[in-house]
Amino acid sequence: MSNVLESHDDLRQLVERDYAVSIIGAHLVVDDVYYLDAAGALQKGRLAAPLNLPTPENLGPPVNHQMYWSGSAPHYANGSAIPNLGTGEVSLPIGDTTYVRHLSNKPPEGFATYGLLVEHYVSLISAPAEQKFGVSARTGATYDVPPDTSPFKVRDTFSARAEITDLNQRVANDRVAVIGLGGTGGFVLDFIVKTPVAAIDAYDFDTFKVHNGFRLPGGVPMDQFGHLKTEVLKRKYEPLRHGLTFRNKRIGAGDEALFAETTFAFVCIDDGEARAEICEMLTRLGITFIDVGMGVEKEEGSLDGLVRTTLFTPATAARAIKEVPLDRRTEDGAYRTFVQIAELNALNAVIAVMRYKQLRGFYTDDAAYWHSLVSIGSSNWIGEA
Repeated sequence: MSNVLESHDDLRQLVERDYAVSIIGAHLVVDDVYYLDAAGALQKGRLAAPLNLPTPENLGPPVNHQMYWSGSAPHYANGSAIPNLGTGEVSLPIGDTTYVRHLSNKPPEGFATYGLLVEHYVSLISAPAEQKFGVSARTGATYDVPPDTSPFKVRDTFSARAEITDLNQRVANDRVAVIGLGGTGGFVLDFIVKTPVAAIDAYDFDTFKVHNGFRLPGGVPMDQFGHLKTEVLKRKYEPLRHGLTFRNKRIGAGDEALFAETTFAFVCIDDGEARAEICEMLTRLGITFIDVGMGVEKEEGSLDGLVRTTLFTPATAARAIKEVPLDRRTEDGAYRTFVQIAELNALNAVIAVMRYKQLRGFYTDDAAYWHSLVSIGSSNWIGEA
């Protein structure tokens, strides 16, 4: 968030009310202003107003009662144009957006603050869209956050609300590798993408197939079946954060150079021989990592089995390698048959990511398990410390 926004009460109050405001080219810019076009369809535009800054430390009242608008003419739900907006045509570039309308709607009392100015125009323009579609201009976003300020491309309002920004520093310098982007690996990636680590390297060598869609977190991109899995997930997550690299590659012995800067890794594959190569390589490089897996079988008409999380550190590696399957046989034949088990993939990923964060001191870790098993049938969680 801009220092200007933080240092002036008027602008900070807009941020606290979750308006998506930023400072661009000496203008206050409001993103995510939803409105209805002439056909009643939902659209989104931006508002902008020149800042009155007599000095960098002092913010005066708005220059005037006008704002610039990037969208088309806003309408009511019945198709009539919203009146009295004074929509004179302009062509004003501010940042990467050209503002095409000059709005002028002044209440008798005028605007003593930028907060009043913004709320007045947002209410006029967005009210019909809010009523029809249930949307809100108060998205809490600040876009285009530079990478030297945050790993995210939008302002991380979640951490501020949860008051965990101090804990975020415990993972802030990590470069995390996620090897395998299938069922469990896809969920691990989803969680790590939303974690303020410095960088993420994601590896997979397969295409996105229909069965992957049933285990992918969130929406299913139906038009991307047959595309490289790395490209599908890149399109999904790259808009959210910086420092995200995808490689379409089968990882194995000889790939040490790719992990020269890795500080933590997740191994999320079901090929035992490949797992053996990867575990040996990461152990030799001194990288702490978690290997995940599960065994599921059909018993008396329902599924039962174990969800496994195994932590490799310099102290545990010799014992950990004995707990993971290293032959070509997969973890369990039934799991290969019943591949659409998203909740088990998610559970496996949740335990793995929580274990990583425990290791970093983000979560309390009384048990200090390096190997744990969760039983589906009994709901027991057992581990070795």
